[in-house]
Amino acid sequence: MQFFKQSPHEPFHFTAWEQIAQRCEELGVSLPYTEDISPLLRPVEVDGFTLPNALAVHPVEGCDADHQGYPQELTFRRYRRFAAGGAGLIWLEATAVVPEGRANPRQLWATPRNLDGFAKLVEDALAAAREVFGDNHRPMLVAQLTHSGRYSKPQGVPAPIIAHHSEPLDPRHNLPPDYPLISDEELQRLQDDYVVAARVARDAGFDAVDVKACHRYLVNELLASHTREDSKYGGTFENRIRFLLEVVERIAAEVPGVIITTRLNVYDALPHPWGFGMAADGSMRPDLQEPVELIRRLVAAGVKLVNIAFGNPYYNPHVERPYDTAEAGGYLPREHPLVNIALMCDLTRQIHEAVPQVPLVATGFTWLRQFFPGVAAAMLERGWAKIAGLGRGALAYPDFARELMTRGRLTPTRLCITCSSCTQIMRDGGRAGCVVRDHEIYAPIYQQGRLRDPQVMRQLAAQCRDCAAPTCAEGCPAGVDVPAFVRAIADGDEKRAYEILRQNNPLPEICAYVCPAEILCEGACVQQYIGSGAVPIRALQRYVSERARAEGWAALRVPATASGFKVAVIGAGPAGIACAIGLLQDGHHVTVFDEASACGGMAREVIPPKRLDSEAMAAELRAVLDGDSRGRLERRFESSLGRDLSLDGLLEEGFDAVFVGIGLPESAPLPGAQRPASGVMDALSFLRQMKADPDAAVPERVAVLGGGNTAMDAALAAKEHGARDVYIVYRRSFQEMPAWPAERDEALAAGVHFLILTQPVGYQVDQSGRLTALEVVSTHLGEPDESGRRRPVPEPDSRRAIPVDLVVEALGQKPPSSIAAMLPGIKLRDNGLVEVDDDFQTSRPAVFAGGDIVNGGTTVVQAVGEGFRAAQAITRFLARKGPCNAQE
Repeated sequence: MQFFKQSPHEPFHFTAWEQIAQRCEELGVSLPYTEDISPLLRPVEVDGFTLPNALAVHPVEGCDADHQGYPQELTFRRYRRFAAGGAGLIWLEATAVVPEGRANPRQLWATPRNLDGFAKLVEDALAAAREVFGDNHRPMLVAQLTHSGRYSKPQGVPAPIIAHHSEPLDPRHNLPPDYPLISDEELQRLQDDYVVAARVARDAGFDAVDVKACHRYLVNELLASHTREDSKYGGTFENRIRFLLEVVERIAAEVPGVIITTRLNVYDALPHPWGFGMAADGSMRPDLQEPVELIRRLVAAGVKLVNIAFGNPYYNPHVERPYDTAEAGGYLPREHPLVNIALMCDLTRQIHEAVPQVPLVATGFTWLRQFFPGVAAAMLERGWAKIAGLGRGALAYPDFARELMTRGRLTPTRLCITCSSCTQIMRDGGRAGCVVRDHEIYAPIYQQGRLRDPQVMRQLAAQCRDCAAPTCAEGCPAGVDVPAFVRAIADGDEKRAYEILRQNNPLPEICAYVCPAEILCEGACVQQYIGSGAVPIRALQRYVSERARAEGWAALRVPATASGFKVAVIGAGPAGIACAIGLLQDGHHVTVFDEASACGGMAREVIPPKRLDSEAMAAELRAVLDGDSRGRLERRFESSLGRDLSLDGLLEEGFDAVFVGIGLPESAPLPGAQRPASGVMDALSFLRQMKADPDAAVPERVAVLGGGNTAMDAALAAKEHGARDVYIVYRRSFQEMPAWPAERDEALAAGVHFLILTQPVGYQVDQSGRLTALEVVSTHLGEPDESGRRRPVPEPDSRRAIPVDLVVEALGQKPPSSIAAMLPGIKLRDNGLVEVDDDFQTSRPAVFAGGDIVNGGTTVVQAVGEGFRAAQAITRFLARKGPCNAQE
């Protein structure tokens, strides 16, 4: 076979094997093939474990753990689907052994603190397999242990850990010649982490562990460390294989009861001296002498199964994963996909013939679509491998094995189309899956990820007309100069764009998550009328804010000279934090008080993760606030106004001004109704509980009272947590509903039932006081009330009961009931809100207020804007007091 023979790339379009065979002949390569797929369905013995069939799911990373490496619902879902799909071997995705070796911030981490999560993952997968196939079908589960090496990215930005310098690869990360290598001492300590991780995997219930040595992650890079000098892990063959062998030997000795495997690159497709399994003349020809000898030694050390791998998905992905379409910025290779597949098959054959005593797992079949089973079965029938599997193909078609068992063939319209979209999601920092075949979940993630690509975003920004009188800016409650920041992105100057954002909005990333742009800035964009749609201002703001956080542009900028003034900020929600940022930027000393234990306020506690990711909010707050405040920022958490502090006390303590941003912490109850002993919750408590506990269960029938955004959030949360029927009960019509259109439409799409022109009036309970039904009356609309909406008028004789198990009251929020006592000397409006002037100053000198406690609860961006403008007003107020001689 001629390796890397130039041949035109060709998308898959074959409908019969004869067409593929003819193309192989034209290309000068050959593939085995049979119509008899029975070899794939036979049991396979691996070190005393009997796999129910010879089909495997290869490790495919989902990037969907939490930031501590604990598996999340999408992780559990993926492996339930794989197990229910019938494959005899399920190979868990890459799981880091140390946090700094994670390839992304959501990569799994095999640490003892995550043991219960991995145990649940194993339990769920085996239960899913039993449910479909019965007790006699028990797949083998392999945990893949890894260190990502030069592709480490634990915080979302590259943090390479390299074993040697590589002429082809170092430029990808702009690594200078003196970039440090991982030391021998660090490698020695790392072996301990592999042993700990293997023990976690065994104790969680995995049958086997894989010491990953492929795809140019750290262990694979060590195998190719020809140029690593003065190291017992580099240079000679004995040194280069030392780490892998020693880890295998230690796991064999220290973690009994687990099968040891490895996914091993036998052909890096990187020229010598930077590649493993390569000819010494620097060509792209493979040389299997070292891989074969390594496998022999691994088998002697205790390895029972080898999963053959090729290439580097970051550098030459076509080598192992032939595709029709490349990821963004990728390439179309010089080789026909069939050339790559034939090479993988032939190298697997050579490895088997050289080391026949170890079972091999074959790979590289996904591009063949419905013809994969025929090629894989032929390889197994000839003895070249014991097991064959799919990676990308399993993401698209998780039940491919069950289909082969029951139908004997695969359905072409369910197969992976090798579009590289699953890879693109990973590159864009999202949670990965099949965009095409699992589109309900992964298409939105893919589309959101594309909105992180600089070229995509600059093209979108270029749609802006840069209006002389921009209506979009008028629609922004924070007063952001929208055309200016959008224009800066279009010009490729993201840093300048972020600086423009921060001039008026100190928390632009949080706002980009939760701002109802469709009714604010985007709703006022003239491009929606004369183009293909409004400029995606919110997406552009989120893109540049995330970029700023990653690049370090978001850190608080505090002047060297202090003003000498001290300001107390009560409430660490969006208004309070925005005010604190503004005050710090003006040189004041700021103390932030909050009854919670962290910043974020109710936005952090109750806005559902789909709208405001807690990690993203915390990340922006850290990026902004954890910089050098020059000692002028103090935080006093778990301090409550009225209980632990008072306005009088703060002013007596020496604060020159106070900002009150305590929000609206209480929910309005159903008027005239007595709340049952159980079965009724206010919306804030319900949302807080759902966000704090992703596994919290709700009963089957839930009624949510109200028609605002909080009601929509509660209804969606109830659906997501298992409710079968969720009702929005709203006394006015659809047109009067105050919820934002996007929120309302999402609830409709989720299957929430809308009972409009229906007014809740009371509850029915059983003898124990437990809720059994919601009492309602029908309404019709009368004349408009003070809100401008038509008043609901009850229909006579229309009272009825709706059987429900839980009612969530989302009828509005209100100030604390003790607000007058908490804020002595401050004038309140009739509804309990704080009255302020145009400078957010209250009726009490030196006391300012903003956010929901003033505006009654509108949007996060309005709270941020008010807090920031209040800071400017406080600075003007302090300036009028004259210079302060206080020392820091």
